[in-house]
Amino acid sequence: KNTMPITPRYSLTQTSTHLHIEVSIPHVRVSTSTIELRVVEGTEVNLYAPPTYLLRLTLPDRVIDEDAVEDSLSCSAIGLSPIQEVGVPSNEEQRLLTKEDLPKLQYNPEKNHGTLVVILKKEEEGIWQDLDLLGRLQQPTQKVQPKPAAKKLLVQEISENGEESRSSEINEAQQEVLEDCLSIQKTISYGLFKKYSNVFRDYARAGLAHEMLECPNPDEAIGKGEESIELEEQYRRELRRQTENEKFDASRYLNDLDIANEDDMIFESAIMMKPHWMEINQSDVGGNSFFTSDESHLLAELPRQTNIPTNLSAEQKKSALLCLLDILFAYVYDHRTTDGDPTVESSWTVMILSPTLSWLECYNPPYDTIADVICWSIRRSLIYPYLRSYDLAKHIAEDVCEIMKRGRRTVIRCLLQLHKIMEQSESHYLFNKLYIDPLIGWIQQCEEDEVQQIGDALEQLLTAKGSNSSDILGKQHLDLDLEDIEKRFFESDDEKDTSSSEDEDSSSTVDYESDDESGGDTDITTDEEGQTERLTKEDGNHSSALLDNNIGQEEGSLIQVMQNLTVNKDS
Repeated sequence: KNTMPITPRYSLTQTSTHLHIEVSIPHVRVSTSTIELRVVEGTEVNLYAPPTYLLRLTLPDRVIDEDAVEDSLSCSAIGLSPIQEVGVPSNEEQRLLTKEDLPKLQYNPEKNHGTLVVILKKEEEGIWQDLDLLGRLQQPTQKVQPKPAAKKLLVQEISENGEESRSSEINEAQQEVLEDCLSIQKTISYGLFKKYSNVFRDYARAGLAHEMLECPNPDEAIGKGEESIELEEQYRRELRRQTENEKFDASRYLNDLDIANEDDMIFESAIMMKPHWMEINQSDVGGNSFFTSDESHLLAELPRQTNIPTNLSAEQKKSALLCLLDILFAYVYDHRTTDGDPTVESSWTVMILSPTLSWLECYNPPYDTIADVICWSIRRSLIYPYLRSYDLAKHIAEDVCEIMKRGRRTVIRCLLQLHKIMEQSESHYLFNKLYIDPLIGWIQQCEEDEVQQIGDALEQLLTAKGSNSSDILGKQHLDLDLEDIEKRFFESDDEKDTSSSEDEDSSSTVDYESDDESGGDTDITTDEEGQTERLTKEDGNHSSALLDNNIGQEEGSLIQVMQNLTVNKDS
């Protein structure tokens, strides 16, 4: 059964004279007859360990191959000097090559169950750059293909005098190009460099597209008629902003307005954590020790799945870098709020915060700027996720700036972690194919300063002031009326505080007046205390006297009745 070979794990090290490629080929029987190593034109290395492993690399400079050694030995045998190499000054003495300069193989069966080391000698001494960017080494050499000759029409219209008619100048090739352009205008494309279309159509029919992104029916045109792609992108952007405005919750935003002083554990952890881009040792940047073994292996696997277009225009590069900015913003938000340990909700968080992923946004420089992208990202961070804090969003923008300033390798590490997050999601794994993996491959092809310049420009935005002495990325530029909402909220609080204080003052006044009245009565009672006591005693004495008199009268009446009874008895 025939199987497709896979790319083995490998790493590169170098000295000023030699290049060492260490390849892990476990559980493979190794012999001189089974391992095939060939170096083509001094730059292409092909290593095949059947039936499983195939490694193809394009080196940044030339090494000595078998053909160069054979040519050198042949010239030496007939007494001729070695053939002059292209690009080498003619007055420079050519060194005679021997069998010691041929590529060598060393096998260690104990290391990782089988490790093969390829030793190549450099044609010129020196230290090569970017050997840790394995995806860059796996890109095939771009060979210039001759342009096909224009096809001539088999039948041409000839005028009466034998001259060709001017109406027949458009040939079949030009007609095909015109038809392709017309078909492209009618197709909605997305992904990095707009390489994909109709990816979500089947998912939309099954009702699953809304779980994958926020844009409704991404493969169907929003505008009516046959508008151009540029107008369709404008319609989609306006719909995105309208949807964001509808979903913005002012009360939810106000709840997190003072979250820094509310002892929120997630917010405090997000602010206080030290992410991996702040722990990078600058001495490792540009060397071979930056990426881990797992990261290097993932870098080696991805280029087989992504084909990076060549000869990109300046606008296409800038558009891709703007997409990278909003994706990094979403990644950093999730990284901080999860303390660097992604959850099952991480893929949704990244998708919903990134306009590129949630709405398949395509940026068109110079009309779209870095400030626009960061403002849109901050805006979405105040509408959708758990923590809706403007201060946290500005902190995340500063993180994105730091990542870009540290260069390609730091950006690639963030994207590799994001690749793993999306790969484990049942709903968002397609974004790896559309955006994340192509970005990883393309960033390796970029120059270091291209990435760092975006970081420098973002840093200027974060520290710059507008004409009204306000931040260019300030709340007033988010189109959510945040300043008016906060103003009304604080005015309402002030009114409540004022009303509450007035109620407390009036209550205190009533109590004070009551106390005063009570105090006056006390004084009057104190002044007339003697008189009151005398009246009380006199009333008491009078009552006692009346009581004694009544008792005496009753006793006298009783005695009189007894006497009358006695007299009647005697008679």
